[in-house]
Amino acid sequence: MTRARTLRLASLWPLLLAIASCQQGQAVSEVTVPVTVPVVLEVTATATATPLLTSTASATQTASATIEPTVTATATIVPLRATLDALTAKVTFAPNEDASQNLEDDDYPALVRQACDIVRENYVRANFNGVDWDAICDDYEARAESIEHQSSFWDLMESLIDQLNDDHSRFVRPDRFAAEFNLPTEESGSLWPGFILSSARENDQLMLWSVCQEGPAADAGLRRGDVILAINGQEVVRGEDGYDMTAIYKTVYSDDSDSVSLTLRHWPDGEPIEVTVPFGGASGCDGWTYGLLLDQPGSRIGYVRVHDFGGASDENILYAIDQMEAQRPLDGLILDVRHNPGGNSDGDIGIFTTGTFGTYGALREGAIQTTFRVRGPALWNETTPMVVLIDGASHSAAEYFATAMQQSGRATLVGMPTAGNTEGITGYNLADGSLIRLAVGTLILPDGNTMEGVGVIPEVEVPLGAWGLREQPDIQLQQALDILLTQLEG
Repeated sequence: MTRARTLRLASLWPLLLAIASCQQGQAVSEVTVPVTVPVVLEVTATATATPLLTSTASATQTASATIEPTVTATATIVPLRATLDALTAKVTFAPNEDASQNLEDDDYPALVRQACDIVRENYVRANFNGVDWDAICDDYEARAESIEHQSSFWDLMESLIDQLNDDHSRFVRPDRFAAEFNLPTEESGSLWPGFILSSARENDQLMLWSVCQEGPAADAGLRRGDVILAINGQEVVRGEDGYDMTAIYKTVYSDDSDSVSLTLRHWPDGEPIEVTVPFGGASGCDGWTYGLLLDQPGSRIGYVRVHDFGGASDENILYAIDQMEAQRPLDGLILDVRHNPGGNSDGDIGIFTTGTFGTYGALREGAIQTTFRVRGPALWNETTPMVVLIDGASHSAAEYFATAMQQSGRATLVGMPTAGNTEGITGYNLADGSLIRLAVGTLILPDGNTMEGVGVIPEVEVPLGAWGLREQPDIQLQQALDILLTQLEG
């Protein structure tokens, strides 16, 4: 049996964030733009009902699976033409009652006071992570008295916000907005090498998370799971908290280059090789994927790769389930939210479970807390066995989704602890056009703890290791499949 399926080709960046200048002192409510907007390429392809993975298993044997591709689609990426002005329409503004509405853009001490007030009134933690914020502000206001040039002021402001010791909060100078928010410019297009570099916080190596089926990287022989040793001649070094992906991508796209040179290994015992990958169009990239892992009596197991929780992610999940259940209901389901950057997963949770999973707000006395509740009934069901795959690159809304599945007992979590990146961030403009991105809230779990810096801990931890992506299927997905089979056999 065959049926038509729509494929969405993901853009290079996990998220496009819109930001725009507004009146001084206003808060910019940051909006996550789905990766399929404004660049959406839909390809109608013919997909057979052949499982993505075929597996044989008995009650006494561990499942053994091999990948069998079912869909091949060839397409050309439409050039990315969105500009900062176009994305501005995606931003809404929340007025901030600030006494200094008429500041001059070179009144540096007053700008420091404005920044300090914004942090003082809105930061997520009342103790400012243990620092004496008032004393710090007095010191920096005094330093601002002797500043004569705007660039020096911006250096000072970066240092000021860094005093919070908060990985989420930072000062952004206007000339770095495009880099900060991964925004395209009028001169930029969609040319890229056709691979996605990524590393979860637990990984010791920088790996190719995915290689587009067609594009420069595939033509150069790159494969998912290749270990990257150097980029453009610069050695890749892991820091104490993992790899600095912002710096790595700046290296990949340095000096308006039209290619990137990689030093990599294909296999553990392989010699390092150098590969130059030109920039161009690509298709068949890491994005929304679904299909049957198994289609046997009593073991009809579906798989959905949830690329992100932006836009209509709940509709995408329901569509995938509907297609997989066209012939008969699923006996089990694996949802893969590894390397999911977040978005809003409230509707997605409501597909599978309901309940109250904590409160959201600032960790300050008297702060308004919003109950994190998902009302029923569940849009699919609350009984079909499920596994959710997570890793250290599952961020924000992916973590909210994972904890809801765990708290409700709806799914078994497999993989590695999530990123612990759960603080909500709001942007506040200063009078000179610069921006403070400030953590203003987080999810507080029913036991009073938060996931910030900790993440969601899976019931079954499975390290990917240096070459886990090389396995077919990868070792975390294989474990998820084995768990479902064991549950079904029991």
